[in-house]
Parts: sequence; structure tokens; C-alpha cells
Amino acid sequence: MPQTRSAKAILSHQERTATEPRDNDLHTAIVSKVTHVNNRIKTFRFDIKDKNGFNFLPGQWLDVFVPGNEKAGGFTITSSPSEALPRSDPDHTPYFELAVQNSPDNPPAAWLWKPVEEIQGQEVNVRVGGGFVWPPPGIDMKKIKRVIFIAGGVGINPMMSMMSYINQNYPSLEVRFLYSTKVPSRETNPSEVLFLQDVLSLFRIPRFKTTKDRIELFFTGTWDGSAMGTTEGDLIEPLMSLTLPQIDSDTEVPVTAWTHRIDDIALSSAVGNKKEAQSTVFYVCGPPDMTDEMVKFLKDQDNVIPERVLCEKWW
Repeated sequence: MPQTRSAKAILSHQERTATEPRDNDLHTAIVSKVTHVNNRIKTFRFDIKDKNGFNFLPGQWLDVFVPGNEKAGGFTITSSPSEALPRSDPDHTPYFELAVQNSPDNPPAAWLWKPVEEIQGQEVNVRVGGGFVWPPPGIDMKKIKRVIFIAGGVGINPMMSMMSYINQNYPSLEVRFLYSTKVPSRETNPSEVLFLQDVLSLFRIPRFKTTKDRIELFFTGTWDGSAMGTTEGDLIEPLMSLTLPQIDSDTEVPVTAWTHRIDDIALSSAVGNKKEAQSTVFYVCGPPDMTDEMVKFLKDQDNVIPERVLCEKWW
């Protein structure tokens, strides 16, 4: 986030998204599970009170009304739409999941970050909204062979729902995922990197023989090389060995890790050649500066169709 916040950044979620599509219906959900990911992020599972659940598109967010607050917070659904619907399995309760960053100045987020015992079992009201969705609106999917997801920090949230849905419904679509996130140190536990294990579980085993899926991780931080007795370059191997299990190149999706931000080289590689670029849809989500920069880079590429570069900013 930039140090100087724009006028839009200090608007409420509902004010920022006033022109976005949203449903009229409110649904009641119950806080059923809270998982502490790291000191910045928690994930939440909500059981949907209505046994019929509700529908949403992968990538959509929720207006979340918590007790004691008139204004809603905006949080992206990270689970697959199928989980929010009833099944023949009597043990399945329709649910959705959210990942929420610690934001004391955001009343709905602050409520969710209360001690677990204070919120577990409590009810919230939610409403579906947002237009950053899969499948891409207005795009002929017969012409799409590849999808490139580019996420910064909690910008991964909508992409988790999208990638889960694609994994279930588009086995021949090539997926390439570039994920930049802060890692405090080389001793960081992999479980503290938001959705890292889930991403690996989704795409490390190829879904289709001809699919060329690929995962690229870009770890950033404020490592002090002199204090740690190493240089930033020397951190690549420890981070990779810490985060990634051994990879069998004959059966598993390539996974690479870097200790720098997503750069032009990585983006150019993701764009690919003319044939690849013109059969690709791009999704970018992250902090505003990152999103603006990467969307501009992609749209400036000769072979990229600008209308197929979709983005959402999280302020």
C-alpha cells in the first residue's frame, strides 16, 4: 500500500463499490471456524443458515454486516461456489470461506479479529457482489486456452475461488499462477504463507495430459543480509527448500520460487508467444500500485488483447 492514501482509499467498501453489481438478497451465516494463518491474516469458515445455500460466481465478494455495525465490510469469497450449495451428502452444510487481513481501522474486520470465543457461533448477514469473476464476462471461452492469474498479497483471495472452480470444471485449460507475497524471514513456516499449500494441492498434479500448468512464487521482505549473515540472493535456496517439497518433473506441475517482486521478465514469460498471448485471459489483483503497473505492462504488449486483461484492486 502506498504511504499516502488516495481519496478513494479512505472511502468505505460500499462507497468504493457503489457502481459494482450486487444482489438484493441478504443471507445469514454463522461463524463456524477461525484459522490463524499469520500475524496479518486469518481465514474464516461460515456455515450458511439457509439449508438451500446461495449462488455466487468465482471471484465475487460479499458485503458483510457484522453485529453492531451498520456499514458492511467487503471481503472476497475464497471457497468454490459448489461448497455454498446443498448436496446429497447429509453431513454437508453449505458454507463459504473468507480470508481477512488484520485492519483495526475497519470495523467489520476488527470484529472478525476479536478472540475466537467471542465470535464463534455468532451470526452475520452477507450479500453477494462484484464483477471480477470467472468465467470472464463477454469473452468467448471457445477462444481461450490459457488463463494467467497474477496476485499480490491478499489479491490471491478471488483467485482461490476461481482456481478451485477451474480445477473442477475446466480440466484442459492451462493455468499459470504468479503470486507475490511478503515473507518475514527464511525461517517462515510454509503454513504462514496465505493459501500456499492449497495452491500446491490444486495444481501440482497435472489435471490433463496436455495442460502446461505452472506456479511461480515471488517472496518479498525486509531481510537484512548483514544481520543474517547472508545476501538476498542466497535466500532463494533456503526459501525454496523450506516451502516446496521435492518435485517430480515427470508427473508434477513446475513450481519456482524467487526472492523479488514479479518483474517484467516474469510477465513477458507469462504472456508467451503470439499464439499463446492471443488465446489467454489475464486476471490481476493486488494493491493499487501493483495492479496499475502490471495491467499497463500487459496491455502494452503487442500480442495481448487489452479486453482480456481483467483486474481488481484492494485498497
